[in-house]
Amino acid sequence: MTAVLIALADVGPAVQLEEQLNQAGIKARWDITQADGPLGGNSAAVVLVDADHLGAKLAAVSALWRDQPNVPGVVALGSSTVARAQAPVARTTLVAPTAKITTLVAAIHEAAKLRLASDMRWPVLRAAVGLPPVPDAPIAWQSTLAAARKVDLEIPRSALRWKVAHYATPTTRLAELREERLLTVPELEAAAKLDGTTTVKRLVNAGPLDPQQTARFLWTLGSMGALEFTPEVRDLATGPRRMLHDMRTHLRARSRRLERSTFYDVLELTPQAEYPEIEDAYRLVGLRYAPNVLAEYDLSELQPEIQPMWELVEKARSVLVDHAARGRYHDWLREKLPALRTVWAIDASMVSAAATAFARGQAALGAGDVHKAMSELAVACRKFPGQPEYEANFAWARYRVQVASGRDRVEAAVAERQAVEDLMMGCRPWPKALVALSLLCAASGDADAARWHLHIALQTDPTVPAAAQLAQRLGMRRY
Repeated sequence: MTAVLIALADVGPAVQLEEQLNQAGIKARWDITQADGPLGGNSAAVVLVDADHLGAKLAAVSALWRDQPNVPGVVALGSSTVARAQAPVARTTLVAPTAKITTLVAAIHEAAKLRLASDMRWPVLRAAVGLPPVPDAPIAWQSTLAAARKVDLEIPRSALRWKVAHYATPTTRLAELREERLLTVPELEAAAKLDGTTTVKRLVNAGPLDPQQTARFLWTLGSMGALEFTPEVRDLATGPRRMLHDMRTHLRARSRRLERSTFYDVLELTPQAEYPEIEDAYRLVGLRYAPNVLAEYDLSELQPEIQPMWELVEKARSVLVDHAARGRYHDWLREKLPALRTVWAIDASMVSAAATAFARGQAALGAGDVHKAMSELAVACRKFPGQPEYEANFAWARYRVQVASGRDRVEAAVAERQAVEDLMMGCRPWPKALVALSLLCAASGDADAARWHLHIALQTDPTVPAAAQLAQRLGMRRY
């Protein structure tokens, strides 16, 4: 017989519910003292909590109940708007107070069945596989792994349901399991794919284990602390993770950047661009945002954004390379431009003046006159604000002037670097801007980030000035 603790604050419904559940074959007991959370000494398999009473605290209180030694299942009773919003966050079934008793009984039985799928922790793992509680130590790992390979599939499936779009990243515990030689050969092959760049959804079907065994394996590793499941890339400790993180960040930023934008902003070029420039811009956008490029990454919930974003690129290119279509687009643009957001659709005289000032600024930087360089680059940015090469080199010149004036080097570099990184998110690769950003990263003390941005710059254009020399200074052997 399933034991249920009724943790409701209202005496009337609680007493009535206690009687109805007992008549339905449920061993129910009401305890008003635990309406706001567990006080200990509870052995029930399921707890009924008052979602209307707890409100925004539902998730926190549900977590407290699941942390109890007996790991009870949680069912919430409520009908308020807050209760409906909080129930998914709390990962609990919400039953209306007016529901039939048979509906509540079904929810209780389901919660009791899956109570050991509520969390992935060592004590829950031991209980789920039918083993007694013991400390988490190597001596207990082999028996736990063996039992977990045969666990009821519904437990890992339900536990992983909340993590299906999360990335699985190994911890040092996975290395310990390898060293202890506790994993089978197929498990070792599956573990080799756990690099923090793949979601649970894709891993389950990746092999060499069948999907059911993979689900058990991932659940077991998560419960043993050998895997962490996170909705974003957990850290940037490896090149693949850093690239995936950058791609996700670029996609989000590009989506925001292109709201109410022009075709010139889509390709990041000016209205004066001729056919070769349009084709080159199209190629550069494709290096980062083409579907075949992004297909290499598990982008999880961002995947649906890729095709519409690329279709916009294709449309922009087809219009701008067709003289007649481009003329019609300019007619439309003259009427609609005040309602649009644009960096690139600016007057030809401004483009020309900015380019001239930028060239003078670059020459001054090369000559070591940082004050003149900053002045000229400031003009370029005023004439053409948001142009990545102008803004990044202006930030580098501004950093050098600040340091010459006595400001702390690292503090100045960090501030300028952040501004440039924010500006370039959602753009196509701009090699000269990436070189300037690499210099700022190196000046801030982050040599890894400097190498990373320089690596992207050299991949995009191996001939970019000063990049090869900087790569050697940063110790990049291959670029």
